[in-house]
Amino acid sequence: MTDPQQMPPPRKPTATDDLVRQAQDAAVSAALPALAAFTQSVMAFARAGGRVAGSPLTVATKIGYDAAIIALLIKIANGALDEQRKLVGNRQAEGLWEHADIAQQAGVDGGLSVLKTAAQHIARAARVDEATGGSPGVSLPGEPFDPHAHEHAQTYADPERIVMPVVQATRHNAQIAAADAAGWRFKVWNDVHDNRVRPAHAFLGAPKYEYHRVPIAEPFVDIDDHKLWFPGDTSAPPHTWMNCRCYLSFVKGHAGPVGPLLVDNS
Repeated sequence: MTDPQQMPPPRKPTATDDLVRQAQDAAVSAALPALAAFTQSVMAFARAGGRVAGSPLTVATKIGYDAAIIALLIKIANGALDEQRKLVGNRQAEGLWEHADIAQQAGVDGGLSVLKTAAQHIARAARVDEATGGSPGVSLPGEPFDPHAHEHAQTYADPERIVMPVVQATRHNAQIAAADAAGWRFKVWNDVHDNRVRPAHAFLGAPKYEYHRVPIAEPFVDIDDHKLWFPGDTSAPPHTWMNCRCYLSFVKGHAGPVGPLLVDNS
């Protein structure tokens, strides 16, 4: 087992780290205006008495942000898939092209799922504002008291905080679906090797850590026992995914890591 007292040794950023960060930054810049509009739409919807319930797509359609947001998520997913194919090379990318539609839809669904959760927290905060004049942590009729409600509302209502999780969910769900459909067997956690990486993610990014590489259909487990399906996974507590810039690579067979989509040399 990994000793949590022994931090992984520092490593220099790689060319792949730089490429992924540039792609993330471009996606974040493109998404911010749409997410600012999304936040305002959800607030207006909730204050008019609307209820945020149903599937992620149903919520998007009811509130009216579906067309613009879906177009944005498709662009982000396709960019992630292009990056994935480019980094693995033409021969290994052939199987990924065959499943592009499945992967694109998985990316869109992943992004919409994060936005549904955000919409629920934003809507609840808006209803609290209407009912109590902005008192945090107040239970609304029919809802249990949640001491973390105010913290979650602040997190999800800020486009600059939620934009990276939306980008990460879209990118990683698309790439996981493409790799899985093409028969790739494992996913690998990669941190970006700078002094902003949180310790739990530095461990996940270390090749000697037992959960650095896991089967593609299983979660990573960090040193605090949090399960994450990919970097930026919002099913975990906010402190594990907020501003996370880590990324995935994939292993087709038993070969060691050689890049963001890894080749079976056996």
